[in-house]
Amino acid sequence: MQKAIRIAALVVVVGFLGALMIFNSAKGPDMTTWNAAMAKGDPGTAKHHFIMYTDIFCPYCDKFAHAVSTHLEEFNRDYIEGKNILFEVRMTDTNYENGHSNNSRPAGLAAYCAAKQNQFWDYYYNLVNKLYDDYHSKGIGAERDSAQQIPNLENEYFYEAADGTGLDKDQFVKCIENEETASELDRNTMRAQNSAQGLPYFVFGKYTVAGMAGIWDPEEDWEQVKLMLNAGLTTK
Repeated sequence: MQKAIRIAALVVVVGFLGALMIFNSAKGPDMTTWNAAMAKGDPGTAKHHFIMYTDIFCPYCDKFAHAVSTHLEEFNRDYIEGKNILFEVRMTDTNYENGHSNNSRPAGLAAYCAAKQNQFWDYYYNLVNKLYDDYHSKGIGAERDSAQQIPNLENEYFYEAADGTGLDKDQFVKCIENEETASELDRNTMRAQNSAQGLPYFVFGKYTVAGMAGIWDPEEDWEQVKLMLNAGLTTK
């Protein structure tokens, strides 16, 4: 009798675990974002959640972002919409915390201030492209070990990157000056340090990779970006 009870109990447990696995599989990937304004795509219908851990003053991060920004229509059409991807940027000031760049602190604050007005993406690409035009395209700060690094920038530089976006400039400047987003930036930088293995760090479904070995050529770098995105779609 006791043996029969044990067998019945085991069958129940196995059945429960099997049902749980089926439920979790049917439920799909976790679409939880750290900041909804820093994600593009529909979390309610997306089939894939791609995450990029970054710092605006990480040159390898900017190679990826610059390549995407120069092919934004294709990126949105073929991946965000075409492959039903939720693409999320998890912004940090890791390079400030690690002593590599004082600029990553105001850049991170500015990114979250832009997100407060739901203007993150326009501001993010504006700033990345401004840095490319002013510095990276000239070899300044284009690599971690570049002979010439980007100098410490005044806050005005980050205010100027808001031009041409839908940001309320006065509110944006006030947000940065008062460090209104400092707690969110600090919290997410700490969370990223527990999750990311270097920057940039990509979690594209089950495909994970650190770094971006681009050459600051938007066409060649875009080919590498596509390889990474496609790996995220095909890695089981």
